[in-house]
Amino acid sequence: MKQKIKNILKVFVFASIGIILFYLVYKDFDFNLIIKEISVLNWFWIILMLLIGLISHIARTIRWQMMLDDEKYKSRFSITFLAILNGYFANIAIPRLGEVTRCAIVSKYDKMSFSKVLGTMVSERVIDVVVLLLFTILAVSLQYPQLLSFVESTPGLAKNMKFLISPYFWIFLIFIFFAAILFFYFLIKGRFNRYSIALKVLKFFKGFWSGIISLKNLKRPIYYVFLSLFIWACYFLMMYVGFFAFPGLSHLSIEAALFLFVAGSFGMVAPAPNGMGAYHFMIIQSLTIYGIEYSSAASFAFIYHTIMTIELILLGLISFILLPLFKEKK
Repeated sequence: MKQKIKNILKVFVFASIGIILFYLVYKDFDFNLIIKEISVLNWFWIILMLLIGLISHIARTIRWQMMLDDEKYKSRFSITFLAILNGYFANIAIPRLGEVTRCAIVSKYDKMSFSKVLGTMVSERVIDVVVLLLFTILAVSLQYPQLLSFVESTPGLAKNMKFLISPYFWIFLIFIFFAAILFFYFLIKGRFNRYSIALKVLKFFKGFWSGIISLKNLKRPIYYVFLSLFIWACYFLMMYVGFFAFPGLSHLSIEAALFLFVAGSFGMVAPAPNGMGAYHFMIIQSLTIYGIEYSSAASFAFIYHTIMTIELILLGLISFILLPLFKEKK
């Protein structure tokens, strides 16, 4: 009973965060523009975008199976695929709940150790973070002139950004860097074991490191890396293909799509249902860099995010219906 109350409270809190963020972003927006924008959408590109999203889920399933399968355990593609879809569906209700949900499904139906399944998921997430960082570096490198121009043309922002190029800021960063090294040295040596938060930090970084080195145990590590890059390339292509569905954005470059994809990915990290509010804010602000008006940027962010969310809900419901049809391994 207590767990049910806790889950209800979690849903309420995370939904509230999303609603508040969404309100702050759209409080001055005329939603009649959404209907107008939908009426001129090119649905061919929307359908193609959704198909690319489905392909990314299939690729993620294959990649996860590479981590799950060994001499003792063998996962079924159908169960792993439905578990991933169920996980996305659960994340819409409570952020990060989907990770535990999909691990529980695979563990139950394919009779695998839950701790082993959870460990593979952690490793998978570590690799995803690394790939996202690579895409971030690439996006900023390719769009640096546009970013610099935007900062210089925005007086208030330019004034605030001056600190970032001052020597004081870089001295501060160097100090933080060496302080972090010293902190982790003492953390590993067990100097902070009496503090529970320190143990949690140590556990997190041990998981992060084990996720990195687990690649050496894979039979085909190069293929695993390829799938990891392919999955995130699909996410990026969804954004680029999505541009062509909107007449007002079809002129934007592939580099712009890359930058928006990265910005949106960081927005999805927010503790709100499917990044609600935070994702919209990141996309709208990014589009202003390319001279897109607020109304057009807000319409795109709302429609694009809504379509993605509907796809995840529908796939999640289908997986929820189909899962009971599969028998558990004995």
